Amino acid sequence: MGKYKKYVYTDELKKERKKKGLSIIDMARLLGFKSKVTYYNIENGISEPKISNINDISIILGKSAKNFFNFKVQKN
Repeated sequence: MGKYKKYVYTDELKKERKKKGLSIIDMARLLGFKSKVTYYNIENGISEPKISNINDISIILGKSAKNFFNFKVQKN
C-alpha cells in the first residue's frame, strides 16, 4: 500500500482515466511529466501530488478534485 493511498482514491482515479480512454502514458504526457512513473506513483498513492497536479488531473478527467483526492486544507 502506498504511503499516500489514504489521500488518493486510487480506484476512482483509475476508473475515470480508463473511462476517458487515457493510458498512464497519456496522463503523464498531458501533465507534462518526463516519465510515466511520476503519474503512476500519484495514481497508486505512492507519491504525494502537488496541488497544481491535483488541479490539472481534475481538469483532464473533467471532475472535481474531491472525487479523486482526500486532502484537508489546514485553516489558521
